[in-house]
Amino acid sequence: MGIPAPLGVAASGLPNAGDQANSVLSGTFLGVGPGRCFAFRGPMNFALWASINTTLTTTNGSLSATVGSATGLGVGASINSANVPSGTTIGVLVGTTATLALPIITLSGNINASGVISGLESTANLLGATVTIPSTREGITLLSGTTVTAILTQAVAENVNGPGTKGIVQLSAAPTVFPNQSGQFPFDFALTNSAVTTGIDTAALFTGAGVTFGATVQLEWSFDGGSTWLPCNIGGGGTLAQYNVGTPVRVTFGEPERNILYRPNCLAYTSGTVNYRISTTGAAAESLAISSSI
Repeated sequence: MGIPAPLGVAASGLPNAGDQANSVLSGTFLGVGPGRCFAFRGPMNFALWASINTTLTTTNGSLSATVGSATGLGVGASINSANVPSGTTIGVLVGTTATLALPIITLSGNINASGVISGLESTANLLGATVTIPSTREGITLLSGTTVTAILTQAVAENVNGPGTKGIVQLSAAPTVFPNQSGQFPFDFALTNSAVTTGIDTAALFTGAGVTFGATVQLEWSFDGGSTWLPCNIGGGGTLAQYNVGTPVRVTFGEPERNILYRPNCLAYTSGTVNYRISTTGAAAESLAISSSI
């Protein structure tokens, strides 16, 4: 059974959809004040970063896009939007006009002698993508410029209604060297502008090294259920765990003791959306459960 959670602690720690951690505490600061608290035991991550929300306008099949405001944005900023594939960044920025840079994604599948890849977890945005093999040790050779010419079966993710469906795609050319044994192999898919859809996304989020905040955030801990809060330290010299440089921060640490609470505390604020996340993952990770018994 779980460790009893002190009153007021976010004990469940359920991550947002897509987040792969076991337990997560996350939130945002838009002013001075303490964040939510959580109790972890074991290895932990602490992350702090700024984000910008501005409108992204895209056109189907085009790498040219516009943003509502370019203030704080720059080349290399990551884009989180339904209009573009995950992992897309700003390649060029002139005024409010951006040229999109699309990612290379890796998926595993089975390939046959005619250039059909099956068993793919996803087929989203793969049409037209250039396909390569990430390692020479896979025993597969594809012709230079091989692309995905057809989605034979759309992949459907597993859900409450069924086990899902694996995707199947057709390549423009058969492999010139074929593996001696069957099995799943990794394939790199370099996405093309066909992966961009038309739309005006007012909720597009931008992050990156150039997206900064004006604030001072301190990581704190409590040993008595939240009555007493003390600043955490970096190293053994008494340096306080305070972050005010405005650029993204990620540190890892561990907690051997049960019922120790952690929280971020915004000590000063001038500008920006400040995001925080404390998380733990793996067999060694423990967090407080809602249960009232041990």
